[in-house]
Amino acid sequence: MPRKSVIVLVALLACAVHADDTHKIFIAADKQTQITVPESWDGLELNENAEIQVGNAKDEAYLIVLNELKADLHGWNIDRHSRVTLGQLLSSVAFPVITGPKSITVGGSPAIQYEIRGAAENRNVVYVHTTIDGSKYYSQILAWTLPSRAEKIYPRLMKAIATFREVD
Repeated sequence: MPRKSVIVLVALLACAVHADDTHKIFIAADKQTQITVPESWDGLELNENAEIQVGNAKDEAYLIVLNELKADLHGWNIDRHSRVTLGQLLSSVAFPVITGPKSITVGGSPAIQYEIRGAAENRNVVYVHTTIDGSKYYSQILAWTLPSRAEKIYPRLMKAIATFREVD
C-alpha cells in the first residue's frame, strides 16, 4: 500500500475513534440528575414525565430518565420500585421475553437491571430497564432500540446508563 494511502487510512481511523469517544452531558430540568451520552444524541420528546429524554432517531437509540423522590414514597425500596415500574413497561409490550434481574452499580448506587425483548407499537424492540437506588431518588432509566440495531446500539445504551448520577 502506498505511504500516502496508509496516512489517509490512519487519519480516517483516528477520526472514527474520536467520533465514538465524544460525549455530551444532559442535565435534568430540576438539575438533580445527569447522564452522559454520545455526541450524536439530542434532546427529544419521548415521554412527558421524563426528566431527561435523549436519543438519536437515525440510529434508533433512545433513553429516558424518570425520578421519584424517596421522601414521597412510604414503604418503598429498590426491589418494589423496580417491579412496579417494570410492570408498567410490560403492560405496553406484547410477547415480552425478560432477562434479569441483574444487580449492578450505577453512579456508585445499587441498581437493578432487566432486558426486555418484545413488540410495542407494531415494532420489535429491545429495552433496558434500570432502577437506581440513589441518595434522594429512585431513578428509572428506560433505554431502547430495534433488534436489527442492537449489536451496534446496545453497548452505547449500556455505556450511557453507567454514567447516570445524582447531582449534589
